Amino acid sequence: MRTLPMRAAIVLTVAVALVPASAAAKPPGSPSPHQEKEAQRLFEQPGFSGIVSARAASVEEVAAVAREAEGLSPAAALARVTGADSTVASTLASTSCNVVEYATHRGIFPYHRWVSGQTYWCYYYGGTITYRSSNTSARVDGVCAGFDPRDWKVAGGAGYSWVIVHHEADFSCATPWWYRLNDTLWMEAQFDSYGNAWLTRTS
Repeated sequence: MRTLPMRAAIVLTVAVALVPASAAAKPPGSPSPHQEKEAQRLFEQPGFSGIVSARAASVEEVAAVAREAEGLSPAAALARVTGADSTVASTLASTSCNVVEYATHRGIFPYHRWVSGQTYWCYYYGGTITYRSSNTSARVDGVCAGFDPRDWKVAGGAGYSWVIVHHEADFSCATPWWYRLNDTLWMEAQFDSYGNAWLTRTS
């Protein structure tokens, strides 16, 4: 008569022991569905993408950029920027240059992050591009960090009437929980020999 209750007690004990083991598999500090959805919304919110500033630049200013970037002598830098013999005054006079800054943003504080690009380019107006130099930076506002900003020419360039440049960077953002939010932001900017600049694509 006592055997059946004892077996029931043993089964009950085993069943109760399994519940904590199952719960322990869940990472500590996990967000509720509402918290996770809100964090994802703040992280993914699109922001501004476009030209931040644009102005004309002198050939000498761009030659200084070329000297620093490529380790050229002053005369070689002028020749590089104008695409011709820098001692010819008419070549200097016929070369136009511009500098443009642009960006693409994503996220709301504390997950705000953006990629900034800057490009100098010189050209014969309505003709060909003679020189182009770009740089990229990864910027954040909040709990994110930016890594490995990079850029490269996609198409066109010196000898063409246009050029397209790709900029991108990686980001990683801390959350109040056990995991991080990560992504890569990128944009592509185009420039032509009329002094125009615009973003063609953004992530």
